[in-house]
Amino acid sequence: MTREELIAWALANGWKQDRFGHLQKQEHEGLRRYRLKLGKLAVRYEVHSHAGWVRVRSAYYKDLSITAGGKLAGMKF
Repeated sequence: MTREELIAWALANGWKQDRFGHLQKQEHEGLRRYRLKLGKLAVRYEVHSHAGWVRVRSAYYKDLSITAGGKLAGMKF
């Protein structure tokens, strides 16, 4: 998967780009915020907490794929 393919998938699934080019999603009426922080070679899946953004998972773009059910696969802890 390429960075552009990941962005296209995320925008189609309710994610929005922030002013820095990363992808963010809010759930439960703003109580939870998630972010896909995009780098040159890898992406980090982060959650916002009282301590700021905390990395939950990450992966290189080459290791990512979309499942038959439309989910993102390939992220590791």
